[in-house]
Amino acid sequence: MSVHEEIKEQQKKLKGQGFKAHWDYFWEYYKIHTVVAIAVIVFLAVLIHDVTNSKPYGFYAMLVNSSASAAQDTLESEFVEYGQIDTENYDCLIDTSSSYNLQIIDEATIATSQKIMAIIAAGELDVMVIDLDLFTNYANQQTFCDLREVLSAEQVAKYQDKFFYVDQAYIDYLNSDEYQNYIATGEFDETNKYAVMADNYNRDFTLPNTDPDEMENPIPVGIIMEDSPVLERVGAYNGLTPILGIVVNTGKPELATEFVEYLQP
Repeated sequence: MSVHEEIKEQQKKLKGQGFKAHWDYFWEYYKIHTVVAIAVIVFLAVLIHDVTNSKPYGFYAMLVNSSASAAQDTLESEFVEYGQIDTENYDCLIDTSSSYNLQIIDEATIATSQKIMAIIAAGELDVMVIDLDLFTNYANQQTFCDLREVLSAEQVAKYQDKFFYVDQAYIDYLNSDEYQNYIATGEFDETNKYAVMADNYNRDFTLPNTDPDEMENPIPVGIIMEDSPVLERVGAYNGLTPILGIVVNTGKPELATEFVEYLQP
């Protein structure tokens, strides 16, 4: 049986068993491959970048699960001018070709996940724009900045009606020993609302609560870009809700906030 056929056979067995079953299967069979692959990707990315282009990234954004791969050059050239990026010394990359389906753990999803992990670990990625479901997943992994710490007071006032929040109390639960015990055993405290939220998400991708009024400690980590004139013009997220987040370890917060203004003037 080929590797592709084996993966299809395993997916049939896992159908309907929820995210936790898929993740447990993936981690059991691919954890060593994943660690090795991430190391290789980081090494190759640095090597290829150094060999083929000595210029560092002046700005790097990813529009994940967009349908605007043909618009990449347009977006890059427009933002180079908007952000006044010195292209003699720096590159601008706005990746519109990456896709990632949380509900199908296949080769493409694994490759994109590893790519994102690698470029964040390398400190190169500045901004991600993603559809609602995948953004929620990354936001609860503490991938994005608290926007109040990177936006100006004027920008906070301008965009706060479009803020997307996560509950720090829920993130604290995900980082707890109690959650690790749940991952290992499947057992959880049904009186703990955060434990119930995590179990619901792991079983059938029921999104955690996104209403800040119902959160214990709401943190704004995203800006909803549903009516972005730029994204609408290039047809990036037809029928989806795109959300922008500034990556927590960006080295270029000023350009990241300019990218916000470019997409949502």
